[in-house]
Amino acid sequence: MARSLNDIQQSILDKKDQTSELSSLEVLTTVEKSSLNNLTSSSKVAIWRLWVFIISFAIWSLEKLMDIYKLEVDQLIAQNEIHNFLWYKKKALEFQYGYDLIPETDKYDNEGLDISEIEASKIIKHVAVIRKIVNGKGYLELKLAKQSGDQFVPLEQSELQAFENYMFLVADAGTYIEYISLPHDDLRLELDVYYNPLILWQDGARKDGTDNTPVTKAINEFLYNLEFNGELVLTKLTDHLQSVEGVEIPKIKSAAYKFGGFDYTDIEETYIARAGYMRLDEANTTINYIAREL
Repeated sequence: MARSLNDIQQSILDKKDQTSELSSLEVLTTVEKSSLNNLTSSSKVAIWRLWVFIISFAIWSLEKLMDIYKLEVDQLIAQNEIHNFLWYKKKALEFQYGYDLIPETDKYDNEGLDISEIEASKIIKHVAVIRKIVNGKGYLELKLAKQSGDQFVPLEQSELQAFENYMFLVADAGTYIEYISLPHDDLRLELDVYYNPLILWQDGARKDGTDNTPVTKAINEFLYNLEFNGELVLTKLTDHLQSVEGVEIPKIKSAAYKFGGFDYTDIEETYIARAGYMRLDEANTTINYIAREL
């Protein structure tokens, strides 16, 4: 960053004050040496002070030019980002529903819009970019979701179509992309929960009346906090349930998933939701509460 003109001048003046002897300049004549006495003048318009200003201004101008050059180089680098998974995710999150791109660019003209309007137009809140290979040919799969309150929800058809048109303009030419924005996958569980009868009732409710469904709430919390398109690990879910006060031993007897119109399929230990997110199918989940003998 360029120094100020005053800082440059002061550095020269400080150096001049530190150099009181000119004994190394023996080639000067006696008359020439005597003329150097004028350097002791403190006048702001002394010839030597004017030369200090001129030299300082030249140095300052050069440093400013270097700043401008660095800014231009940084802009060129920014315009030539590597189009990797993170780049595609970033571009997806920058999508603004209902707005058009500046012609021949991948940017929006947000002049005149306040921050709340811009953020409201960025409807995509969760993105996962996956590379798929089928018959030796690779393509990208983009899983997308919006946020509604504390729930993930799919894009509406008009929103998804607008996003596809947007990606057609900003993505690398020739890149095939499959877009997925689906309702949540369902998770069905059967659990045995050995509980502390001093804390929980036989239906799992807390005896102090603060929570009627702490186990179900803990499962939903675990699913919500999974990274979008993250891996469900049943062992980690069991560990999470052990943190619920009053739950002594949680045992997952069976787990199954389904999405769309398909039937339930058993989960051995891990599963990544087709939609990228899951919800507990409370109507078909069975929790057997078993009092733990103290």
